[in-house]
Amino acid sequence: MASERVENLIKSMSNEEKIGQVMICGFDGTRPSDQIKILIRDYHLGNVVLFRRNIEGPYQIKKLTTELQQLSKIPLTMAVDQEGGIVTRLTDPFTIFPGNMATAATGDPHNAYLTGLTMAKEMRAVGLNWNLAPVVDVNDLPENPGIGVRSYSDDPKVVTRYASEFVMGLHEGQVAGCAKHFPGKGHSAKDAHLEMPVVDRTMDDLMKIDLFPFHELVRDGIDAIMPTHVYYTALCESENLPATLSHSVMSDLLKEEMNFDGVIVTDDLEMGGITNNLKGSDAAWRSFLAGADMLMICHTFDEQVKAFTTLIQMVKFGEIPIERLNDAVRHVLTMKEKIGLLDGKLIIDSEIGSKENLEISKEIVKQSVTLVRNEDDLLEKIKDSKVFLIFPKDVALVKVEENQEGISEIERILNERKIPVESFYVSSKPTEAEIDEISKKLNTFDGIVLVCTLNAHMIPEWKKLLHVLKVIKPFETLLVALRNPYDCKMNGVRNSIALYNYSKASQSAFITMVIDGEKFMGKLPVRS
Repeated sequence: MASERVENLIKSMSNEEKIGQVMICGFDGTRPSDQIKILIRDYHLGNVVLFRRNIEGPYQIKKLTTELQQLSKIPLTMAVDQEGGIVTRLTDPFTIFPGNMATAATGDPHNAYLTGLTMAKEMRAVGLNWNLAPVVDVNDLPENPGIGVRSYSDDPKVVTRYASEFVMGLHEGQVAGCAKHFPGKGHSAKDAHLEMPVVDRTMDDLMKIDLFPFHELVRDGIDAIMPTHVYYTALCESENLPATLSHSVMSDLLKEEMNFDGVIVTDDLEMGGITNNLKGSDAAWRSFLAGADMLMICHTFDEQVKAFTTLIQMVKFGEIPIERLNDAVRHVLTMKEKIGLLDGKLIIDSEIGSKENLEISKEIVKQSVTLVRNEDDLLEKIKDSKVFLIFPKDVALVKVEENQEGISEIERILNERKIPVESFYVSSKPTEAEIDEISKKLNTFDGIVLVCTLNAHMIPEWKKLLHVLKVIKPFETLLVALRNPYDCKMNGVRNSIALYNYSKASQSAFITMVIDGEKFMGKLPVRS
């Protein structure tokens, strides 16, 4: 039930202004571009999403969001993907948190609450008010390329507990949350950024596994839910129709059966899972008719404008019923009201990267590091040995991630602590030449091998490198999983530790704990 203020606002708006509220767009640059100014001033755009391309630092973000808000009659939602871990848009000096699976590895759901609250306070300090998180996909397919450590667990009840705490923290900090990716793509073997995956689960399995966290979060009052560009054989009404365009998924299931009364916001309609078949602007009106309340187009200005003009014409000629439009606007404005935007709360002062916030993050990271196998007691030997470090040159594997380059934090700390280290940086998919050179070097190396992997369990080139290490140094190799923990249980791996992400904080916590002889507290939140 919308408030009287929201209903009165809807009555006062033109159809063009209403359509602006059901669009969310991205743009290039760290200052308001001419294109985003046109979208806000001329097309009444009501929602903006920022990416790393828009971000330099706190002062710049605050100036950017303030300038954008000044262009708008109705306050804008300013959204960002701040999941933590491998999807972190706000980096140093903001407090950087480990991702979902690392948080679940701590065994303490309160850590998810602290993460959400701290993120929210720092976001509001720079004018950001909507976190497109948490990911509530149940990752029960180890080969999933797009989710993995972005998920809390392969157990739907664990996912729900941590996600609920995270959202509670966001709400306390007056930031809206968004559960994604409905109805769950933890069992997907393809990346929707590139192509449309297919999930061939039965309806019974979807209800028990994938949909369970969404049901609970709807009951908890989640602000928004993001459908995914995935085809579900048990749900979607026609073959190769993704959830984003499915009336059965968004209207029949989410709105009617699950009684969700918040904002249904699409994922970017310019992802390969859509654009391999449709242009983003064509997908926009189809998605709106299917039940979406907000349509996301992140990149192409011409497609953004075309989506606006098409929607305007469809409303004008009755192809989009005015009540459908009013209902979507009602959901959007209610979310804005809930987080104080309609009261003018655009900036809420808070310290960014405070000592207290950094301590919270540091402690969560330490609690997450998980010793999986230690058959040869290598941890006790590292500080008195030579170390051969194998580390990836590039750590981003999918489009949603931010890459990090340069010397690894593990190597830096080993050098700082005067432990002899020889490093070898390999490609994200190690080449034959790299594997051969490593093999030659290790034949004459006397010490411990630290091999830091990136989803080795699903990449043939990594499997080949690990096989070589198993042959040459079977009892002297410690595998450090920088991403999915499934690497830790591969055949032939005798010693392994899961970090769940490649951040400097996680690397630092791991190697410092090893050198100082501290006990690892993390527990694997997945069974595989």
